[in-house]
Amino acid sequence: SFLEFARGAIFVGHNASFDFGFLNANLLRLDYDPLEGPPVCTARLARRVVWPDVPNVRLATLARYFRTRSIPVHRALADAEATAEVLNGLIELGCRLGIGTLGELREACTARGRPNFGKIRLADLLPRSPGVYLFEDRTGKVLYVGKAVDLRARVRSYFYGDERKKVQDLLGAVQHVRGITTPNGEAEALVLEARLIARHEPPYNAHGKRWRRYAYLKLDPTEAWPRLKVVRTASADDGCCYLGPFGSSSRARQAKDAIEDVFRLRRCTRSMSVRTRFAPCALADMGRCLAPCDGRTTPERYGELVRTVISALAQPGDLLAKLEARMDGLAADERFEEAALARDRLRSIAESLWRLRIDRWLTAGRLVLRGPRGERLELIEGGLARDGEPAPEPIGSPPERERADELAAIRSWITRHPTRVERCEVPPSEPVDGGAALARILGAMRDLGRTPGGRPKGGR
Repeated sequence: SFLEFARGAIFVGHNASFDFGFLNANLLRLDYDPLEGPPVCTARLARRVVWPDVPNVRLATLARYFRTRSIPVHRALADAEATAEVLNGLIELGCRLGIGTLGELREACTARGRPNFGKIRLADLLPRSPGVYLFEDRTGKVLYVGKAVDLRARVRSYFYGDERKKVQDLLGAVQHVRGITTPNGEAEALVLEARLIARHEPPYNAHGKRWRRYAYLKLDPTEAWPRLKVVRTASADDGCCYLGPFGSSSRARQAKDAIEDVFRLRRCTRSMSVRTRFAPCALADMGRCLAPCDGRTTPERYGELVRTVISALAQPGDLLAKLEARMDGLAADERFEEAALARDRLRSIAESLWRLRIDRWLTAGRLVLRGPRGERLELIEGGLARDGEPAPEPIGSPPERERADELAAIRSWITRHPTRVERCEVPPSEPVDGGAALARILGAMRDLGRTPGGRPKGGR
């Protein structure tokens, strides 16, 4: 009857290997099949999860630590009940360390034998509070930057059986772990993480060099015959109109094509003065370009077109409506490949305009935000001010590539959490010009499973 009860169950015990081995030895002696293992040992698990918060991992010590109702008294039933309550407490703490499955629970019980497990001591001095952690090698070079709700628990979780080669290589190289607490919780940690990744470019951070692929759209109204250009850098004070950053140059080109589908800007890349003339291209013959190349338009007329484009990017309702109508028309004509291309172009420009409106507000003067848990974020021209540190460098709009992710972290956080504005030097209505059109477009994209993220998306 015991075997019928125990088959398929998970064997749990305190110092379980002895009891489990004793049971299986006797089952084999009596010609029964052994119980399936390995068992879950609460003593071993406690060494991974709560040590050194407890002086030892005796069952009585753990029972006091978890305040169990059952008190172990070296009797079978009482000790079993106490072990079950201790297991519940260990599982709850283990979830904070990334232990979420039975396999991971068993791996945690055997983690001490792993080559880098001894380095778990590097987390001993880290606080149990939100912040950012930095893995460093013996020379002090930053190898990896991450954020956590509980710094100590998150760093310890790396040593519980993550078999990915990249993680094992990181653990092999790390010699020191540094933690920086963030009194304002997740929001401050997100920004600080992005700031430190951009500063140190850690080799083990997947996003560490992502900003190098970012691109912008640029329209310079001081040129003789301005055209849209895909560029890698942007300046907030050169008099040009910028859109971005985009996650890649291909995404920037999608937005460029969307604008050129509506406005007849020149697309040729030849340098032109006011008097430059050459044979027009096919786009001019199709009426999709004003063709300054052959003199059929005047600088005044072309300048008016450029001003219309700049105005449309500031108040994009008509632009988005025309792009949406073009996409719907192609779909109605069953030109589905062209409709899909038009959809991708519409998505690229809508997401960029959505980010631009929020970024202009975040980077204008001084802004103080209050989060749902009392978090206080003070932004000075987009830069997050931190207690005890000098005033941050302004980010500006558009943000430079190196600081785009820092601003994206703030944007992502305020769009995911109810946030109250305590101080604002720019009217809150300013960043939502054209908001109804953007909400409609982005809502439709969300229904298609394409939600605009905080960071610029790369092209794949």
